[in-house]
Amino acid sequence: MEVAASTGGGAAKTPDEIIAKHCNACHGTGLLGSPKIGDTADWKKRADKEGGTAAGLAKVALTGLNAMPPKGTCSDCEVKDLEGAIQKMSGLK
Repeated sequence: MEVAASTGGGAAKTPDEIIAKHCNACHGTGLLGSPKIGDTADWKKRADKEGGTAAGLAKVALTGLNAMPPKGTCSDCEVKDLEGAIQKMSGLK
């Protein structure tokens, strides 16, 4: 499922675009203990602490966590943008 998110400027960005530009550097390799793209078990373990969903993790990502800066460097991302990217990386709904 491809989720398009709208930015303040009216342009749409997809989870794939967000991941490529803002998430892959760390989540592609598991840098500094970040959950790797496609490792659903690791993402689920983390999500269970936040309500068990990608939406719960997106709320955490909004403010940053450990070495991850707020919004994972996607300063123009909204919670729904982050949720779509996390959903795609994690396999969680």
